[in-house]
Amino acid sequence: MKHKRLYLIGLIAFALLSLLLPTDVASAADLSSSIMTKQLAGSLSQADWSFPCSDVPSPTGGLQPSEQIISQDWLSGDVPSLSQDKTISGVGHLFYTYNNDTQDLPQVQTLFKVMEGLAFLLITPSIMLLGYQLMVGASTFRYAGALEGLSHVALGILAVVVSFNLVHMLIGLENRFVSGMIKMHSEHPYPPIVANSIPVPYRLAGEPITSYRGIVMPMSRWGCAINDFIGMFSVSFMANTLGSVIPLIGGLAHLAGQVTNIADLIRRCGEMTLAVLSFLLWVQVFVRIILFNYYILMAPLAFGCWALPGGVGQRVVRLWCKGFFTVAFSQGVQVFVLTTLPLILPSLPEIPGDNQGIMQGLLLQFPLILTLSVTLLVPRVLGTSAAQAFGTAGSMAGGVITAVGTAASQRG
Repeated sequence: MKHKRLYLIGLIAFALLSLLLPTDVASAADLSSSIMTKQLAGSLSQADWSFPCSDVPSPTGGLQPSEQIISQDWLSGDVPSLSQDKTISGVGHLFYTYNNDTQDLPQVQTLFKVMEGLAFLLITPSIMLLGYQLMVGASTFRYAGALEGLSHVALGILAVVVSFNLVHMLIGLENRFVSGMIKMHSEHPYPPIVANSIPVPYRLAGEPITSYRGIVMPMSRWGCAINDFIGMFSVSFMANTLGSVIPLIGGLAHLAGQVTNIADLIRRCGEMTLAVLSFLLWVQVFVRIILFNYYILMAPLAFGCWALPGGVGQRVVRLWCKGFFTVAFSQGVQVFVLTTLPLILPSLPEIPGDNQGIMQGLLLQFPLILTLSVTLLVPRVLGTSAAQAFGTAGSMAGGVITAVGTAASQRG
């Protein structure tokens, strides 16, 4: 009887539990669905992104470049030549060649000692040959060949010893030359050229007269230009068309559809063009530093070839001098173009009836794009484009091998 009662109580409890269980499960499912919905919404809101932009809110509304940030730009920032602060380092590589990027770089100093040792090793057989010629000349009284070889060996040894100091002096001379260009820019700033009463933006808002950052866009503002350029496209194109191919691109959809008129469209296109040209200029400056370090390391070997007999090493020295000087002073020529080209441009024409500001927008962007484009052509004109520079460097390295082989065959 007792077992029957326990069995009956168990059945009643099971029935009550079965009635209550669906409600609890539904509540748990609803709670889980609510949590997942919130997480999905959070992930979608976090998917919106944009390229890094250093612009800050302006007092009049909108955005303006942050002088504190762009003055520290790697490419066009302030350097000791532009500022009284002599502790500035690592910025403005377009206008200044820093020792810690070239001859003071630890890797360069270590490898330079190795190359210097190889240069002296290259000269050693020439010294032995010179001693042999002096011994032979003592018995035959013919010192002409020995005296010629002595001058080559002496000059070769001296050149190898002073090669590092020579490079240091030439880099300092190049920095002084660029500093002179910048001082000339401070005395003769960009002229106030206008297009339909609107001045050409050679300088950014709040910039000093020695700044070039209105033409050479700082690296921290490249993202600003890309964000503005995306505003030319429609939201559906960014979210659906491009977003279906590259889902990550859909996060830029909130930047799309921001163009208000045709003048704004032209401004965004011109800004993006300056960003692309500034990127190409950054590539040139970066490659220039690499070539600088290469010529520094090759200096002992190139000068060591001067000591080789028969004049077989003079071509190597000429190639080194040509390559080093063109790489070094192409920077000064580029700054010279940036400084002087806007000064010699004629006045922009007035365009009557330009109610939409189409021609005005084009004319405002034209001087900036023209100046930066000509600046990029300087290495090609001087023969220091990437292909030509690396070709000269390769010819110099091949010349070292050829000179050594020719000298060895002559000794044989």
